Amino acid sequence: MNKLLTQSLLLIGIVLVGVQSVAAKGVSSKDLTVSAQGWYGYDIEQSRPNLTSYGYMNYEVALGIQTSPERENPFAEAFGFPLIDIGVSVARVENFQFSDQTRFGNLYSAYGSFERSLWRTRRFSAGYLLNFGVTYNPDKYDPVNNPGNNWLSSPFMAYFGAGVFGKVHIGKRWEVGANFMFRHFSNGRLSLPNEALNGMGVGVFARYRVADYDYKKYKTKYGFERNYDRGMNYMIVVGGGLHTCMAEWNAYVESQADPVKKLEAADRLKAHPKFSLSFDALYRYSMRYATGLGVDLFYSSNMKSLEASDRVFYGNEAVDNSPGYNPLSVGIAVVQEVYWGNFAVHVAVGAYPYRHKGVNGAEAKAAGDRERGWHYEKAGFRYYFPKLGDTFVGFAIKSHSIKAEYLEFSIGVRL
Repeated sequence: MNKLLTQSLLLIGIVLVGVQSVAAKGVSSKDLTVSAQGWYGYDIEQSRPNLTSYGYMNYEVALGIQTSPERENPFAEAFGFPLIDIGVSVARVENFQFSDQTRFGNLYSAYGSFERSLWRTRRFSAGYLLNFGVTYNPDKYDPVNNPGNNWLSSPFMAYFGAGVFGKVHIGKRWEVGANFMFRHFSNGRLSLPNEALNGMGVGVFARYRVADYDYKKYKTKYGFERNYDRGMNYMIVVGGGLHTCMAEWNAYVESQADPVKKLEAADRLKAHPKFSLSFDALYRYSMRYATGLGVDLFYSSNMKSLEASDRVFYGNEAVDNSPGYNPLSVGIAVVQEVYWGNFAVHVAVGAYPYRHKGVNGAEAKAAGDRERGWHYEKAGFRYYFPKLGDTFVGFAIKSHSIKAEYLEFSIGVRL
């Protein structure tokens, strides 16, 4: 209980820092909201052999900023004057029940949230919400002391949530509602094992607004000036990150029966650098959206160790009959960007016309290694600096079949 209290106070401290930051930027107190939520969800990966109960509670509090027409922000108007939250949450996964001595610690998250109402009346509103944040995990995987927790092996992880909501406005300042959400916790393959935690469930919340709620104000079309450059945008992007190889884990760690030897093997396992060079051509057809195609060149630095681990795990015959091991892969992707000022959400879904990474994808996927499939996904953020020649910095998660390959940091320029 003391541990839970200490970590909860730490998260509250993070919210107070967020409050101070908001105040420093001159946001009026009339824009602020305060909310609290309780959410009950299930781990959707219900094939885990040692888990006997799948449900858990999630509690959160948040400070919100209600975008409003008074600031004459054309992006706020285009997105229907959304609510932007800074929040903290506690996922009570320590209450999971296991058939062995496996233990989980509660997951403590600090996040930002984007809540957009697609439908508004005087009493009701409904829409969608997106959460992005970072999570602290106090009880990670340990092959000696906590070998059954093969889901979460890092003290810090990325958090993503998405869902839909409906709410009722009570009076002019209170609202209560419910949501249906998907929540994902993962370290992006910075270390293994990383089965991740995927939850889905229903929450109820209450929110207090400092200023009176007037739904007509948020439904009115103000026609704020929308300045953007319609037409083609060309980008060159260089990226990189660290990746822990699933094939090496299977060959050298998971194959060890003795926990001490498994720990020693896990300590020897290292993350390998990965690099990318991308060329994107997007057509910006509105202030909010641009769509196009991208060509991606990926370089993996661990081909020799991958081949060696494949020979251990799959055997010499499977390796000798494979198409070989080339560190360079080529991808072609459909790319979408969604803008708010200089900030953009960047999403790409692609396929590999050229990729030789050893044993075939089906055989690797059966062993839990999805990264050798024929398609990939990238999702993340970019921030553009118009005064610096339209250079930008970015962060994304590259994955295969929604299983992370690595976290990528990037820098680029819009030509």
